[in-house]
Amino acid sequence: MAYVPNHVADVFISFSHEDDFAWIERLKLDLESFLSRKLRARTRPEVFFDAHSLRAGRAFDTDIPACLDATGFLVALISRPYNRSPYCRQKELPRFLRVHTSDSGRLIQARLNRAVPLPYPNILAVEFADAKGLLFRRDSGEYQDALMHVCEPIVTELDRLYAQSKMVFLASVANPHLEQERERLGLEIEGRGLRLYPEAIGEGEDEIRLRDALQECATSVHLFGLEPDRFAETQLGAAVRLGRPCVLASRDRAEIRRGPTGSPPPIYLEQGNPTIAVANAVEALLGRGRRDDRDPKHALGKTPLFLVFKPDSDSSLGLRVRQRIVNRGPFEIIEPPREASAGSRYEDLSRAKAAVLCWGKAEKTWFEQEFEALNQAVAVRQLYDLRRGLFISPVDGKTGFDPFEGDRVLKSTDELDAFLTELEGTAA
Repeated sequence: MAYVPNHVADVFISFSHEDDFAWIERLKLDLESFLSRKLRARTRPEVFFDAHSLRAGRAFDTDIPACLDATGFLVALISRPYNRSPYCRQKELPRFLRVHTSDSGRLIQARLNRAVPLPYPNILAVEFADAKGLLFRRDSGEYQDALMHVCEPIVTELDRLYAQSKMVFLASVANPHLEQERERLGLEIEGRGLRLYPEAIGEGEDEIRLRDALQECATSVHLFGLEPDRFAETQLGAAVRLGRPCVLASRDRAEIRRGPTGSPPPIYLEQGNPTIAVANAVEALLGRGRRDDRDPKHALGKTPLFLVFKPDSDSSLGLRVRQRIVNRGPFEIIEPPREASAGSRYEDLSRAKAAVLCWGKAEKTWFEQEFEALNQAVAVRQLYDLRRGLFISPVDGKTGFDPFEGDRVLKSTDELDAFLTELEGTAA
């Protein structure tokens, strides 16, 4: 599933298999990691990467044209082999340009050779090799700068498209003064390129229709005055039952109503510019606005945490830790697929802000292998700001492992609670 709902792929990487495939594959992983960390919503971006090496003699696949027609960006890894490849230059590239013109900003050339640019004047060109033709090392500053220059415009545009794909439900009100505020708010939201649910849901209509309308929308806005409004309460109640974060605004400074988990605090309608404040809150929930100002607990609902334990021997420990994390809230717990290999078990690690690796009754070899797999995943995806906790219970006899600097060895639920509290403070 792509980040932008109407995309088959968010990014299509076009490259020649005559180039250094191992380096290109690592670039693909780094690009995925960067996008996963920087995009505002938690849906992973879909990056199309054709790993087949025998393309010269095969027909242009039926799935690839359809993918290119519904792709947000094409990143072309330009080199001499790329430019002489009929598959890359005569099939993939022209097909993409049928939908997105060369000056749309959707075509980016990552140049593996400075001497062979694409013949399009207005496209972003980023160097990934020095003047001698040597590819930048992944641990070099030049490589990191180049990766950032490729990814930043992709992040900005995908976030914009993601927000545009979402609808906002603007709840009905009975109070005439609130109706004026609702009209101003509707104009402000649409003026920011967002969509409002097009149909009016009246008080006399079936609650099923109200529920269906809320389910079609990514968030909702509820306005309250000082007088009772039964239908406004009904609409908020339906939103709370649905569990999707929403925006609540009120003329009561001491408003006690609240939206579902992840909703921002109520906005006071008699202070400042409430129209702008409510619209800003809507944008935050939909992944719009400045990324530097985002609050993961408000904009995304929960702070994602990766939890690992051995199910067949440590199920009780894992469930106890899981419940402890849930009780501390608001966390999104990500657990790796049980049947997957150690390497693929950590594919969703890029989404997480922290990881907790549990060791109870499991054998020491399992813990060592899992710890090494976690380290490799961090290194490959360059997740060096990932907070890591090693929950070890009981402690007796569990020695001989070497935590990395910054790892927290958690020997009790109290230490786990302290670790989670720090994560909450960092997220906020």
